[in-house]
Amino acid sequence: MPPFDRVSRPQDSAAAAVAPTAGASTDPQPGRRSVLPTLAATAVCVMTLVLAACGSDDTADTAASDASTGCATDSTSGRDGVEPIPIAPAKITVTAPGAEPRKVPAATPARDTPQRTTLSVTSSAVSRTATDGVDDRSQTVSIPMTARFGCQDPTDLELALDRPTSPDPTLDEQLAKSEGGRAGMAVGPGTVPISLRLLPTKASGSEARHAIEQSLVQALQVSVGLPTQPVGVGAVWKSERSISGAVTVTQTMTVTLKSWAGDRVVLGVTFDESPVNSVFAVPGTSETVTLRRYSNEGTGTVTLDLDRGLPTDATITLSGARELVGSDESAPIVQQTGATVNWRAR
Repeated sequence: MPPFDRVSRPQDSAAAAVAPTAGASTDPQPGRRSVLPTLAATAVCVMTLVLAACGSDDTADTAASDASTGCATDSTSGRDGVEPIPIAPAKITVTAPGAEPRKVPAATPARDTPQRTTLSVTSSAVSRTATDGVDDRSQTVSIPMTARFGCQDPTDLELALDRPTSPDPTLDEQLAKSEGGRAGMAVGPGTVPISLRLLPTKASGSEARHAIEQSLVQALQVSVGLPTQPVGVGAVWKSERSISGAVTVTQTMTVTLKSWAGDRVVLGVTFDESPVNSVFAVPGTSETVTLRRYSNEGTGTVTLDLDRGLPTDATITLSGARELVGSDESAPIVQQTGATVNWRAR
């Protein structure tokens, strides 16, 4: 068996990893062992989420604001067919307040100019079984976007999506039809994401919608929360999320305030995640398998402008693995996964 490295799993990477593929059994009462080939066959989605809503079929009409302003005059909130996708809340506990001077890391949302940034997410998965061998797959999606706070509502962040791209020619062609789509976020104190809304273009196909949704949610599930009490350089706080999915886990993020100049803060982050039990529920079926081993960890550096809704610059790297067992304990599947999440100003 290969070394059991750690697994990256923003929200429910486990869920899509076991979604039934074309031709897979959908019998609600198959034997547990029959689930494992499906797990290996769908390893390409090991970093994805299975979400209830992918947005509306309505055309993603005009940009979320007048181009001459820096705030959004229109919102995706309340649009027909747009169902908010909840983002697991984070509980933040300061363990070291840092050096003086200390202050609360907060600022008035900028509404004079929009924020232009590009999110790039790469997911990789390698599955191994004794019978099926090795299945090695990966996916990269980059999404240029323009973010604007609501002109009247500072808790609403509207995103106008430019032309998403992928190095995979087939996916890239599908993503081209998503240019002009929209998204929105409800944000709390410290611009912590509460929920995500998606309003794709009518021409956008299901694979492109899923790739965009996957990338945005992966990024938001590793977003860094800020404390609501005064801190200074050198401060350390912990952020904990309880994330439910095929596997329910506790994500613990340790954040160190490395520097603070004006409204710009630079943060060092580490991640660790642990399952709350050994149950792995196979999405789309009534089946469960046993999660025999699981771990994940990650590190990164995140730069935030406190008056902006998205990171100014960030690189987060995650890696790891899990072992799943059906009724035949001698024939497990081992999945090794990785991901990188990058934000770059443009």
